[in-house]
Amino acid sequence: MKIGICTAVENIKKMEGIGFDYIEPSVVSIVKMNDEEFDAALKLVEGSNIKCEAFNVLFPRDVRLTGSGVDEKAIEAYLKSAFSKVSRLGAKVVVFGSGGARKIPDGWSREEGWKQLVRVARIAGDVAAEYGLTIAMEPLNTSETNILNSVREGIEFVKDVDHSHVKLLADFYHMRRENEDMDILLDASSMLAHLHIANSNGRVCPLDRAEDAYDLFFKGLKEIGYQERISIEAGIKDVDEEAPVALELLRELSK
Repeated sequence: MKIGICTAVENIKKMEGIGFDYIEPSVVSIVKMNDEEFDAALKLVEGSNIKCEAFNVLFPRDVRLTGSGVDEKAIEAYLKSAFSKVSRLGAKVVVFGSGGARKIPDGWSREEGWKQLVRVARIAGDVAAEYGLTIAMEPLNTSETNILNSVREGIEFVKDVDHSHVKLLADFYHMRRENEDMDILLDASSMLAHLHIANSNGRVCPLDRAEDAYDLFFKGLKEIGYQERISIEAGIKDVDEEAPVALELLRELSK
């Protein structure tokens, strides 16, 4: 299992030095770069022994994915531009979270919102296929969005999308916030393309095996033979102190 950390591109050499296998920046941070900034980021990645194998925050909040303001052609154009850049930085998997963008507006039909999000996911899958990428749909807890809130729901969503380049992400933090049974990982087995993890008590760096239900999470992963990537997505006060401890913990848990 590869272990990475969610951080900006400029931190790649530091994370390489700590021992991470890859980093996971945000798509929107890359999209915002001008040509000079992107060239500098590309040079930094090319000079590193690890790459940006995963990306999160696919859409900014002001892009509507549900409701009356959905522009599928604009979404497709945005994705083509974004994926052309992140693929050059080493992307393999792109996380589709974007809770604000996908949130169903008040008064809008949940059924229609679900159908809209399915269509957007298919568009993302089509564009991802052009660049050899996999989309990982991320269930988010109900405090962050009002659609796709559990791995169980994510399984049904991915089935509805029915696209070879659209898979599922399981995020330990969100699963704990929603009191989801870790056994759901067994049902998600064939769909899982990526993982996120944080201590669910404050969304901080995982530092101690006994502080949360990590063992149950990794037990499920071992049962399904998961061997892809897991990224730490957490608040970190002291990177030099916390990141090496978290990395060692995850290596131990994944044995």
